[in-house]
Amino acid sequence: PPAGKAQEAPQKWYRVGSLLGRGGFGSVFAATRLSDGAPVAIKRVPRNRVRHWGEMPDGTSAPLEIVLLDKVSTGFPGVVQLLEWVEFPKDIVMVLERP
Repeated sequence: PPAGKAQEAPQKWYRVGSLLGRGGFGSVFAATRLSDGAPVAIKRVPRNRVRHWGEMPDGTSAPLEIVLLDKVSTGFPGVVQLLEWVEFPKDIVMVLERP
């Protein structure tokens, strides 16, 4: 999945809708990808809530949740696919498939 320091807010590429859920580590919102109308979920996690970091295959440092999702997002039925993720100064934002 594309990653790195975000240059633009997710609202440029997605129409963010209602809150789907909130937990101890972040919030998940329903959203629609503007380019094709696909339903997605956007998870926002404050950086200060990320406890464990790992390394992506390309050497990029990422939250462990993203590293693990990247490993299982393709080829495993029943696992929500990580479509992309971006880092902001205060948040990590993940775009996930929304079944």
